[in-house]
Amino acid sequence: MRRFAMRATAVIAASLLLAGCAAADEPDSGPPPPNGYELSATLDDGTLLWNDRSDGSGMTDLMLESPEGRFVHSCLGNAPLICWDDPEEPSMLLVIAPTGATTAELTWYGQTYPLTAGTPVGDEAPAVFALVLPEYEPNDEGWTLEVKDAAGEVVMTS
Repeated sequence: MRRFAMRATAVIAASLLLAGCAAADEPDSGPPPPNGYELSATLDDGTLLWNDRSDGSGMTDLMLESPEGRFVHSCLGNAPLICWDDPEEPSMLLVIAPTGATTAELTWYGQTYPLTAGTPVGDEAPAVFALVLPEYEPNDEGWTLEVKDAAGEVVMTS
């Protein structure tokens, strides 16, 4: 009987330990990432910026996901790179900027908009930025993009 009680106690203790481990291993709340990507930023409208960097090629891969969970835009390459979702009637902009860039600003047909900075996926990874463009009407002013580092120096421009 005593041996049975000791085994029962061990089984109960092991079950409690495993239950505690399972509770601690639960994933963080939030959307599940695409395979291999890290959530880099959430834009004001709820759009998600996902970021991945290839260990082999060093290329950065960005993806925008709508608040409803649909893939809406991507960009793959090395800095400096500007990716529009549609060159003729763009509604989204992704930027892969040099390492150390901290801010980006788009002057878009007379209005200036800050881009949302994403979190780089490593110390040597390029800076990444995204913007969902507002409604606009083209005019003669066109657009320019300026990306700056922490000291305020321009490190990328269009």
